[in-house]
Amino acid sequence: MEIRRVNISVVVLARDHNPTILHPSFLSSQGIVPTDWELAEPPLCTPPMSIVKYKNGIEFTVQSNRLQVLQSPPPLQLHDSVVPQLVEKYIEKLPHVRYTAVGINMAIVLVHPEPEKFLIERFLAFEHCNFDDLRLKAVGLRFTYPVDKAILNLSCDPGKVELRKSADQILGVIVNANYHHELVGHNAVEEVKEAISTFGDRCAHFEDIVITKVFGIEGKNEHHLS
Repeated sequence: MEIRRVNISVVVLARDHNPTILHPSFLSSQGIVPTDWELAEPPLCTPPMSIVKYKNGIEFTVQSNRLQVLQSPPPLQLHDSVVPQLVEKYIEKLPHVRYTAVGINMAIVLVHPEPEKFLIERFLAFEHCNFDDLRLKAVGLRFTYPVDKAILNLSCDPGKVELRKSADQILGVIVNANYHHELVGHNAVEEVKEAISTFGDRCAHFEDIVITKVFGIEGKNEHHLS
């Protein structure tokens, strides 16, 4: 089955992020991003939310309760993403923010002409969800797994995703994985860094365990979503 990578991101939750800080000049002057990165569009900088998007697919979003750094499309080797380093540089510049949790997230599409049928046949027993006057047409699923020092929240839904460079859409199973790390100590910055340091392991777990065992996909044919 063909796999299309949609995006990869790291989210840092906090009680008091300041969206007005996020601006291209702040990111470059503080050494968070290189000075030669080009903006994809004018930044949005407001008190409730700020967004900075670059042509290379990196996107910063800050709201009062969350920082997100996203890469779309991600590299073919997920662990090669620059997202963890960008997040670490950002939080180092703002050590007094009260960080509360870290999420490492991946989104892919399992390309399939009949995604509803795939999910039903893969995960459900026919006799338990179909009746003479009631036939199941589609299903969306949510899974929660404990993993090392985190919780994996996994969702899969039939749907379509638009290609970045055209109006075409890809039909398949949209899979979103969230590795949630709760911060419980007194040194929040170091805890954020520790959670981010698991990025490579989370990527490997998603590719080698989740895709293979949960969805039964061997010999993955992987592409960017472009």
